[in-house]
Amino acid sequence: MTVLDALAILEAATLECKQRDIYMAEVREALHFLQAHIRPEWLIPYFRYHAQLNETNHVDKEARQQALRAIFPVMRQSVKDLLGKQMDALTRQFAETRDMKVKVEIDRA
Repeated sequence: MTVLDALAILEAATLECKQRDIYMAEVREALHFLQAHIRPEWLIPYFRYHAQLNETNHVDKEARQQALRAIFPVMRQSVKDLLGKQMDALTRQFAETRDMKVKVEIDRA
C-alpha cells in the first residue's frame, strides 16, 4: 500500500459513510499504515473513532460524515507536508552526491 492508496481509501470511506459501515479491513489497514506518518498524532485516532461509529450507536449519519470531512483535509495536508520534506531531502542528497539512484527515486515520486 502506498500513501496515496491509503488516502484514496479514506476519502472513499468519508464519502460513503452515510450509506454503509465503513470500518472495514481496508480502512483499518489504511489508518494503521498512515498512523506513523500523520502529524499531529491525534488525527488518526479521531478519524478511527468516527469511522467506527455506526447505526447501533445511534449516531446521526450526517454528523458523522461532517466530522470525517473536517478531518480528512488535515490528514491530506499532513501527508503532503511529509512528502514535501522527503522530496527536499532527496533533492539535497542528489545535489551533494549526484547519485543517479537518488535521481531515479526523485523521478519516481
